[in-house]
Amino acid sequence: MKRINSVLDKIKESNYDAIYLTNPTNIFYLTNISIISTERPFALIIPVDGSPIAFSPSVEKNHLEYRNSIAGNIINQIYYYFDYPGEVHPLNKVVDIIKEFKIKSLATDNLIGANPIWGYKGPKLSDLLQKEGIKVDNLGEIINEMRLIKSNEEIELIKESGKWAARSIKIAMDLIEENKWDWEIALDASMKVLHEMNKQYSPYLPLRESVGMVVGFRGQVGEFSSYPHALVSERPIRKGDILGIGAGPEIGGYYSELERTLIFGKPNERILNYFDKMLELREEAFNTLRPNISASEVDKAVMEKAKKLKVEEFLRHHTGHGLGLEGHEPPFLDIGYNVELKPGMVVSIEPGIYNNYGGFRHSDTVLVTKNGNELLTNFPDEEELIL
Repeated sequence: MKRINSVLDKIKESNYDAIYLTNPTNIFYLTNISIISTERPFALIIPVDGSPIAFSPSVEKNHLEYRNSIAGNIINQIYYYFDYPGEVHPLNKVVDIIKEFKIKSLATDNLIGANPIWGYKGPKLSDLLQKEGIKVDNLGEIINEMRLIKSNEEIELIKESGKWAARSIKIAMDLIEENKWDWEIALDASMKVLHEMNKQYSPYLPLRESVGMVVGFRGQVGEFSSYPHALVSERPIRKGDILGIGAGPEIGGYYSELERTLIFGKPNERILNYFDKMLELREEAFNTLRPNISASEVDKAVMEKAKKLKVEEFLRHHTGHGLGLEGHEPPFLDIGYNVELKPGMVVSIEPGIYNNYGGFRHSDTVLVTKNGNELLTNFPDEEELIL
């Protein structure tokens, strides 16, 4: 309830009676509860002088009540509707609930009142409430700003994810062979890692997703390694290939990011040259990252270094991004992102070089500390990556 109370303290200052949330990540942040509502509206309503209320499709009834019990019954009352869109649109039922609790003003993360995904349509909740004389305003960045600074518990979960990410990549590297497909290595390695995790945690139970692959190449094999976000390789692995591999399994709802560029076979001098320059960009980012500077300064330093190394034309993305409950979240290490870095923020460091020779990118998860930064993922980054 500590996080919920922090949010309520902030909105009380603006004289709101309640908050209304639809963002699944923010709902998890406040409750430790995650469900799969799909196109069906799901919301968390928290009155300032009451306990949290959930509005849920009945398809999630057993699951939601089970998750709520594990979370310590943080949600006091749950209202169900049969399905979407239904005879009566679910948002009309939300209005009835808000009136039942005599809420006259609320702040919301979504004026629509539901996540507009998978074909969802409906009246805007703000319009329906305003017709009833109920004040509705945007919640703003209150929860997102809270999420920027990680607690010690969150940092430990991210570290634990980083530990398993390193183990995952090591196991996958040991399975790499010529003429194997990247996906079969990923599946075999993930199976081995998941057995280890299951034994360690007795059992391993993600809180926000189904058990699946925890390490993979995402198609970044050979010529496809030059695609920063490749999807699939069109051929098996061959000697001489540059391989992009990454991992960051969910632990307690949180993620790390660990990626490495591997060289399968003896590399030529040109490939080693680009690999080394990627490491120099990475070192520049680590040396620059610290509190009380703008996030943009880290990206700017890397860009300046890229110019000196004559590889600026091969950059395809900014230096890094925030990590935690999502694989990508604020703050962004981008030249146009001027938020001040503070202790407790967690980001990736991943400047990359992409050209006709391949893609060269390592990614690590890094904590901004009072005196600089701390690596939360630990894995070799040079000679050991030539297989």
